Amino acid sequence: MVDIKKCFYTTILSQTISDDGKFLFCGSNFGEILIYSIDRISCVDNSVTDPTEPQVIFTLQEKCQVYSLSFHKDFLIAGLNGEICGYQWNAKTATIGKKAWTVKLPTSAEYTDINEVNYLWLDKEREIIYAGCGDNIMYAVSLEDGRIIRKYQAHQDYIHCVSGCEGKVATASEDGLVLLWDPRQAKFTGKIEPHCKEMLNRPEFGKWQGTVSINEDWLVCGGGPRFSLWHLRSLECTTDLAFPERVHVSGFIDDVIYAAGHCKNFYQYNFNGDITAEIPISAPAVYSVVLQTEPTKLMSIAGASSNIDVCTNFSYRDIVLNTYKKQ
Repeated sequence: MVDIKKCFYTTILSQTISDDGKFLFCGSNFGEILIYSIDRISCVDNSVTDPTEPQVIFTLQEKCQVYSLSFHKDFLIAGLNGEICGYQWNAKTATIGKKAWTVKLPTSAEYTDINEVNYLWLDKEREIIYAGCGDNIMYAVSLEDGRIIRKYQAHQDYIHCVSGCEGKVATASEDGLVLLWDPRQAKFTGKIEPHCKEMLNRPEFGKWQGTVSINEDWLVCGGGPRFSLWHLRSLECTTDLAFPERVHVSGFIDDVIYAAGHCKNFYQYNFNGDITAEIPISAPAVYSVVLQTEPTKLMSIAGASSNIDVCTNFSYRDIVLNTYKKQ
């Protein structure tokens, strides 16, 4: 029987999609990874009953929160407390195997208990995964041999988010900074302090930066300060995107910018700052958004709720997933 506590207190902290685009993985605060068939969700197979329930629930042996997830080749990668773990994935049977490898992050007396791997960003071409962690450091880890290639140290508080594009990486931290990095260098190459701009500062929410996303030319970031758009080369703020609350996630979909956080709506904007979509969602706070356009168009929005919202056209919510099977 389903634990009622889980239904009321479940938080989905992380999500990722398999490389073949057929499975959605959701990591919870109860140390579980919930697996959904995207074919079932989108009702490609109409004979399947309860397509909105997880096909499999995998419980981590560590029973710790699943702070971050990524996927590469046949491995589901999980960022846990002080380590990054790879689990063998079998697409034919839709099952997660035993832990295949573990990368232990360095520990110190100061951060032994709080060095959670808050965010994973994967450079698939170079097979390097970047981990933003609770010890204020971003680690670059080779997926070929599990070596920590480089440590990026400049933040004065824990890192919330990592984003990369075309040889650039950006980090957002509790210290209020967004830093830009050339992965080949240990020192950052650019710095943004949104809370220092009067038009963006919101003292009632603090200076922390909860999210950053970059593409070839632009950067968006937000947290306590207002959600904003910056030109990547000049590092000038061009647009206040007017998200009404604290921001935890952001990203780009073609020519559209999206944001979510402590708000009952998921917002999309054009580059002029006009709202192009305002989608009501289940969670009072969103902590994770993943999307794909092929082979099945899907965007999954999750957070402090036992329900996960799915948009198959990116403009409105048309499916709600349940985190636990009804019995």
